[in-house]
Amino acid sequence: MDYSTHLDKPLEVYNGKGRLWVLGFACLGFVAVGAWFFLEYLNGTMIFLYGLVGLVCIVFFGACMLYFVRKMFDRTPAIIINDEGVFDNSSYIPGGLVRWEDITHIELYELAGQQMIGIQLKDPDTFLKGQQGLKRRLIQINQGMVKAPVNIAQSALTLPLAQIYEEMLIRWQSHQEPR
Repeated sequence: MDYSTHLDKPLEVYNGKGRLWVLGFACLGFVAVGAWFFLEYLNGTMIFLYGLVGLVCIVFFGACMLYFVRKMFDRTPAIIINDEGVFDNSSYIPGGLVRWEDITHIELYELAGQQMIGIQLKDPDTFLKGQQGLKRRLIQINQGMVKAPVNIAQSALTLPLAQIYEEMLIRWQSHQEPR
């Protein structure tokens, strides 16, 4: 694939609003089913397990729906690739700014049928220490499943992940060469 790149200008990638609407409505559907399960449990027509499943659906998918709604009205780029590095704001656990000099490897891989970009770091422990609370814990869990501490999924991005990956590689490699 040949994508044109302009190293002097940052590449800004935004979330696709259409995909976010679909994901938001899907979450709303799961919240509704969860509420029905929970109400049926309260009425005594379903067992406790269904009530628990309903409550979990309401909480989890309700939180996801709020996240998607917030992202729908967010005008900031999901990813910025510039001279400093990669700024990731594309998911619930964004990587933030990852500087080119901190990166050891960038790979395109597939996990559970979804393409992802994984960014390996020279010192992942320092990166992890810079994160706080729930975000730090989620990154630790994520690292248990994949090798890279920073991962970018296609999910709702407007550009193909292959194009973003190629742009990252070109810019990262240009920073590896002696100036």
